[in-house]
Amino acid sequence: VIGVPMVNLIFRHMATVPGCLMWAWGTIRSLYVSGEIPTAAAALTAKVLPGHAADLSMPISTAGLSSSNVAAIDRVLDAYGRANPMNLVGLKIIDLALDGAPQNPATGKAPALTVSDLKVPDGLAELLPMADPAASSARTRDALNTLARQIHGGDTGVIPSLYRHFGEWPDFLENLEGALTPTFADDSFESAAQTMRNAGETVAINLYETLPLPDMAPPGASTAKTLKGLIGQFPPNICRMTVLATLLQRGLPEAS
Repeated sequence: VIGVPMVNLIFRHMATVPGCLMWAWGTIRSLYVSGEIPTAAAALTAKVLPGHAADLSMPISTAGLSSSNVAAIDRVLDAYGRANPMNLVGLKIIDLALDGAPQNPATGKAPALTVSDLKVPDGLAELLPMADPAASSARTRDALNTLARQIHGGDTGVIPSLYRHFGEWPDFLENLEGALTPTFADDSFESAAQTMRNAGETVAINLYETLPLPDMAPPGASTAKTLKGLIGQFPPNICRMTVLATLLQRGLPEAS
């Protein structure tokens, strides 16, 4: 439904909590299907990041990657660059629904999801497989951890999924850190991430006002607490990864 060939980390977290994913997805699914979230998210990225890019020519050439390798990198970056801002908007809408935020009085209820509503996506090209850090070489694991610390500003124990797709190319990962140093040293990176979060929340509030919520019982206290925790934890990283994926994709060689 989202239109990308992977399931983002936020939804995989929700799936570990009984009842969490079904209620959350039932709340926001219609906005993906209608195109409202994808359209708003694409406009958000274009508005926040006009003209900026990160140069990937050195990591690509040093690792000896082929044009088909670069095309595979492009598919990964495109998928994350499109999905993350959509999920940013979706999470804020879920947060509003959890709080019972007021809506337009004319807004009705949506039917609860059933198995017949599930879709098998067509025509989505597979992405590079994600490396399992525990099963990777020490060199790859070290490079992934270094990149994670670089973008998080410290050791959080979380390696962004985006980086794990490049696990078979340790040369590329090692040189990516240096290529990104100017990007993270520039105050405009954090500024863009924060601007994206603020703008995304405004978009979400506008969409929520007339969104028919699912005719489902609200999640229990334990599930709601877990959802609240995820919503508090994920948006800052989602915004930073959106900015990163967009800058990296724009920095790919023209041949891609």
